[in-house]
Amino acid sequence: MDYKGDDKLEENDWGSIDKDTLPRRDRVISILNTDRPGTLKVNRPVYSQVTFEEIHGNRPTVKPEKKRICEQLRSTVASRFTCSKECTKNVFLEIFPFILIMKEYQFPRWLFGDLIAGMTVGIMHLPQGMAYALLASMPPIQGLYVSFFPVILYFFFGSSRHVSVGTFAVVCLMVGTIVDRETADWVSSTVSGQPNNSSVNGTGSPGSDHSKADEDPELIKIKIGIAMAVTLLTGLWQLCMGVCRLGFLTIYLSDPMISGFTTGAAIHVFTTQVKYIFGVRLLRQKEPFKLIKTYIDLFKNIPNTNVAALIIAVVCILVLVLVKECINNRFKEKMKMPIPIELILVVAGTVVSYLGKFEESFDVLTVGSVPTGIPAPSFPPVDRMGSLIADAFAIAVVSFTVSVSMAKILAKNHNYEINASQELIAYGVCNCVGSCFSSFVCSASLSRSLIQETVGGKTQVAGLVSSVVILIVLLALGPLFKTLPNSVLASIILVALKGMFLQFKELKRLWSVSKYDFAVWLVTFLGVILFGVELGLVIGLGFSLLTVVFRTQSPYTCLYGRVPHTDIYKDKNSYRVVQEIPGIKIFHFESPMYYANVEHFRNRLYLLTEANPTALKAARAKLKEKGEMLEKKKENGLRNRKKTSKNGHLQMENHAEIEVHIVNAEAVSLVVTQEEEMPRFNIHHIIFDCSSVSFIDSVAAKALSQVIKEYAEVEVTVLLCHCKGQLREMLQRAGFFNNHEKGIVYLTVHDAVVAALEKQEDLLAELKQDAVTHGSLASSTSSATQSMAELENDDGEEVFENDASSVDV
Repeated sequence: MDYKGDDKLEENDWGSIDKDTLPRRDRVISILNTDRPGTLKVNRPVYSQVTFEEIHGNRPTVKPEKKRICEQLRSTVASRFTCSKECTKNVFLEIFPFILIMKEYQFPRWLFGDLIAGMTVGIMHLPQGMAYALLASMPPIQGLYVSFFPVILYFFFGSSRHVSVGTFAVVCLMVGTIVDRETADWVSSTVSGQPNNSSVNGTGSPGSDHSKADEDPELIKIKIGIAMAVTLLTGLWQLCMGVCRLGFLTIYLSDPMISGFTTGAAIHVFTTQVKYIFGVRLLRQKEPFKLIKTYIDLFKNIPNTNVAALIIAVVCILVLVLVKECINNRFKEKMKMPIPIELILVVAGTVVSYLGKFEESFDVLTVGSVPTGIPAPSFPPVDRMGSLIADAFAIAVVSFTVSVSMAKILAKNHNYEINASQELIAYGVCNCVGSCFSSFVCSASLSRSLIQETVGGKTQVAGLVSSVVILIVLLALGPLFKTLPNSVLASIILVALKGMFLQFKELKRLWSVSKYDFAVWLVTFLGVILFGVELGLVIGLGFSLLTVVFRTQSPYTCLYGRVPHTDIYKDKNSYRVVQEIPGIKIFHFESPMYYANVEHFRNRLYLLTEANPTALKAARAKLKEKGEMLEKKKENGLRNRKKTSKNGHLQMENHAEIEVHIVNAEAVSLVVTQEEEMPRFNIHHIIFDCSSVSFIDSVAAKALSQVIKEYAEVEVTVLLCHCKGQLREMLQRAGFFNNHEKGIVYLTVHDAVVAALEKQEDLLAELKQDAVTHGSLASSTSSATQSMAELENDDGEEVFENDASSVDV
């Protein structure tokens, strides 16, 4: 009968085929339909890794020809800088993604949504830009610059269609922290030369002189220069990372770490606005423990509270909460756009303050003069850049991480992808160019981005529309906000922090999901609270990476057992049905193996298998020394007495057990036979399941080799299985196979088990008896002999039958 590879052969047909006439690949395995539906019988040899590669062919690794370093560098540079016309076109389209976006623009269907979204976000930009400028220790007009220049640039270079670029609380806080730090000496020297003046309420306040110094035109100019320098350096960092395609580095900032960091930063943001709520002037504090010092100073100045500023803030907060929670959130599905309550409060606060003359009558702090027009371009000062490089890198990473995380969420909702490296370039360009126009660092705003998406924004055309709104304010309406109280802006910031404070709910979920993630969140949060934003970020990142080491340093280990009558092996701790095969321990290690967890691997292997070769060799040496004493005990009739030892059992010819004490070693089961007169383990094979070992370093390879050697000295053979290609390659490079045969590596656990039982006739008999006790293979066998034949046929081939309901071997 002719054999066709695509035909389904019945079991009887297979027996009539001359297997020698089949192609080699077809002789080694057959999968046949059996009498029972949904059942397959697999007949194949027992595969070691070497045998499998010999039969099925392992694709050889083509090693590239070794070149000199200069030649490699020359060829790499040539390949990078030589491109075709098509390549140039692709690069150009990648740098300017707006071309493809606008090419797909569905005019006029998308235009209406972009117009509505742009006007809505532009209205939000106005109060948020002015308010968040206070966080950056900048005049409010600087926040409007950030809401204008970067938004236009992002339209051309950004790959996200929905994020709203501009001011963001955490980034503004980081900029403000740097500005305050760099100007602290100037403020101190200015205040030290002036007499102490009265506070806003007429009583002495320790921080009153600082507040007056903050209004000094020269100090404001210095602050703007520092912010511009930080922004330029931040942009340069982002450009360098984007050109080098380092967008992937953000994966090291885990979600729990980012959540803990932003929550801690929100506490700092809240603290910076408290002085505007109470209308008091506070001393500048330095890290560490800046928050604690600030609140101590605040409580000391509570008697100096400006009642008018406090009433304004309380009223604004109540109005914001009621409108946002009771109207906007409740009826958002029925409303085309949310009520712009922030803008309404800004306008109302400005009008009421102007009519009531709050600044003159109640000494309420206001925004002050707002210049009109677009600032002339100027290069940031370079005299302080040397001390700002590290700070700029931290801001670059944080601002990009927050922005790209938001962009990915929105892109997933609308079925498109963003380019992380291009996003780095986009934000780098926005910050570099923006720094020349008196802007500080920009970032994507979570609240504005969600609003832009919700009200129907489709592309960054909405950003252009919002820029037009801001441009109108810059050119004509800016001076009208001169009387706007700072407490109104502070109220807007505090209510906007609600989303960040709600991240505390993450702790409950993280505790139930992963204690490591819970610890990362908590450590990052406390680091930011106690040591400041920059150092807290470093602490959180370091601890987050350290938890990776913790997880792999002490990974989960277990022993596998066989599901009865199958070729399936599962964790004994998870499945009650599995049974260990007598004389064989199957050890599973769920982690890569490297120098930090080698000792854990060794200890857990000895403990779970109850076979410590070092302890056994010590027991043998001690038994040899006590030979004469044992002979006396035999003669005195102590053979039939049984003693249970903490360290092991010795079984003599008459089955009596003799106590053997092993110092500092695990309990091991030892047997003494009449012929050997020496203790040994009650196992003969250990199978190491490497399915979860993704890589191994040289230290771990050496330790594994030593463990195999130690077990060989006590008559225990160690086999490996499920070794991935990278793992085998590393073992080869480490010289592992110079000391051990490649034949100890098997394809699967079942292959290793069958190979281990090949010469163990007594154990095969036990397995046969087990098959008789539990029943034969219902569909294909009728006797215990046939059931055992299914486990191993006369040719030494592995045979097993798989069923959807029960799997028999």
